[in-house]
Amino acid sequence: MNDFFVLNLSVSDLCLIVFCLPPLIYVELIGFVGSRFYCKFVWPMVTVSYCSSIYTITSMACYRCKVLLHPFELPPCKKTVLLWISTIWFLSFVVATPLIVASKFKEDFHGSTCYEDWPSISFKRGYTVALFILQYLLPLLTIAVAYIRIGIDLTRTKVRRASVTKRGEVSAGGVRKENIKIIKVLLTIVILFAFCMLPVHLAWMSLDFGGKRGVEISDIIFRFSDILAILHSCLNAVIYGALTKHLRHGFVKYLLRPLSICYEFRNDESRTSSQRRRTNEPSAEEMETFSFRGKSSFSHKTVV
Repeated sequence: MNDFFVLNLSVSDLCLIVFCLPPLIYVELIGFVGSRFYCKFVWPMVTVSYCSSIYTITSMACYRCKVLLHPFELPPCKKTVLLWISTIWFLSFVVATPLIVASKFKEDFHGSTCYEDWPSISFKRGYTVALFILQYLLPLLTIAVAYIRIGIDLTRTKVRRASVTKRGEVSAGGVRKENIKIIKVLLTIVILFAFCMLPVHLAWMSLDFGGKRGVEISDIIFRFSDILAILHSCLNAVIYGALTKHLRHGFVKYLLRPLSICYEFRNDESRTSSQRRRTNEPSAEEMETFSFRGKSSFSHKTVV
C-alpha cells in the first residue's frame, strides 16, 4: 500500500511541477494571465496539488503508524487503497472549490489579471483560516503524532525489529542503528514539512488580517514562500525514495531494467553463437587436415 501512496504523491507533485509551475512562471515573468481558463483551472490546481500531496503524506504517516503498532493485521486490499486515494483527490477538489468559484478574470487597458471575488472580507478570511488548518495545522499535528508514536514504539521494541545474524543471534546494535535511521527519516519529514509550508500560510494570513502593514510583510514573504512550497514537492521524492531502502532498491531496479534486458539479450546472442560453434566443431580427420595446413589457420578458426 505504501507504494501506491508514493505513486500518488509523485502524481500530485508532477501535477504541480509540470502542469502548474510553467504557467505560473510565465505569468510572473510576462505579467500576462491570458484567459479565464488559467484563472478557473490552472490557478486553483495549485491548491488541489498541494492538498493532494499533503494528504498523501499524512495518509502515509497514519498507515506506517498502523502497520508498526499492529504488525499482524492483514494489509488492505487494492479496492480499499484505490478508494483511499480517490478520497484524497476528492477532498483536495472540495477544499479548492471555493477558490474555483471565487476566482475571476479581469482584462482592461492595464492588462489582465486573476483576482478573488468574495461576497465579503469575512468569507475571504474564513477561507484563508480554513486553508491554514486543512493544509498545514491539522496535517502537521497528525504527522507529528503518528511519527512520535512510531519513534516511541521503535525505542521500546527490541525483538520484533531485530536484525538476525547468519547464526540466528539477535544483533542489538543492528536494532539500534536501524531504529535511529528510521527516526532520523521521520524527523526529516516533519521538520521539512513544517519549515517549507509555513511561510506561504503566514503570507496569506498577514495579507488578509494585517492591514497595510500586513500587505508589505506578505509581499516580502511571497518572494520566497512559493519557492519553499515547490521545493518541498521536489524533495518528497528524495525523502521517500533516497532515504527509504525499499523504495530506493525498487527505483534502481526499474531504472536499470532496460540495461539488464540489453545485457541478457547479448548473453543470449553469445550463447547462441557458442552453440553454433560447438555444433560446427571439426572432426578428428578435419583436425589432422587443419594441422597440416598450419597451426595459425586452426587457431584463427577456433578463436573466432
